[in-house]
Amino acid sequence: MNIKDLYSLLFKGERMSQAKGFIVSIIAVITVFVISAVAGGMLADLAGVWKKPFIGSFAAFCVVLTGYFTAPKYKQTAAAIWLAVGAIAAWYLSNTSPYPEDKPTLIPLYATYASGIVALVICMLWHKKRENRGR
Repeated sequence: MNIKDLYSLLFKGERMSQAKGFIVSIIAVITVFVISAVAGGMLADLAGVWKKPFIGSFAAFCVVLTGYFTAPKYKQTAAAIWLAVGAIAAWYLSNTSPYPEDKPTLIPLYATYASGIVALVICMLWHKKRENRGR
């Protein structure tokens, strides 16, 4: 078996195409998470508002939407999975703070969850609208 045969075996066909699509989607979501968190922090700083809730909310919104739009198939499921992954990550990150002056509060966590849920609802409505238009 040569390299061409191996490539053909691994990267041809619908299943592998979907797998590659989901890998690209995962990379896109992680990239958007990092960029949106940094951008959210910069925007919050510019606006002079409390950074933690703004960063989390902005990142959650962007992650769920990116998960939906970049998924090659099962878009609604992908968005819901990214919401769950983000919720777990937000919970974990909310418990760790390098700053001793940060008082324990759940406001940033709740803001992050609410933003992710709003993004998921938008994805579901968008999907339903597109399905109805296709009929």
